[in-house]
Amino acid sequence: MRYILFTLSLLFSLSSFTQIKKVDQSKEPVVIGKAMSAMHTIATMNKITVEGMPDYYFVTFDNNKYTEIEDFQSFGFKDVDGAYDYLFNSVAQASKSKKKEIEFDLEDGRLKVGIVRALGVINVQFNWFESGVLSYSGYMTPKQFCKLFDKPYNKKEWK
Repeated sequence: MRYILFTLSLLFSLSSFTQIKKVDQSKEPVVIGKAMSAMHTIATMNKITVEGMPDYYFVTFDNNKYTEIEDFQSFGFKDVDGAYDYLFNSVAQASKSKKKEIEFDLEDGRLKVGIVRALGVINVQFNWFESGVLSYSGYMTPKQFCKLFDKPYNKKEWK
């Protein structure tokens, strides 16, 4: 009887190991670009590609709302009708036309991109509103913003 119970328990434990499956890495995010400062990463652009679906882009950033703790936030969007290029080009165009901010409604919240000019230097900042909570990134120069989107920097597009 003991032998039968031991054999059954061994078979049961072996069958539980077969439930482990390999992760489909085709759905893993790919880093498109990073906005870097001398000290840290300001923001990272990621892309997920799933066959038969539009590409999904998401930006992660360290929430500068808090100084004592690290709080990483993200916002994302599907690349429907060229949304990826639209976001990039809209921010560059808003900077060129000297706007102070530009807003986008995304599926999960509202993105405001602030454009600050000080002493001839342009800086861009993400302000992400989700469920009534504000998170904001560090400031990025146009060159850093272009690196985030993996786009070439052209000074004329921003001034």
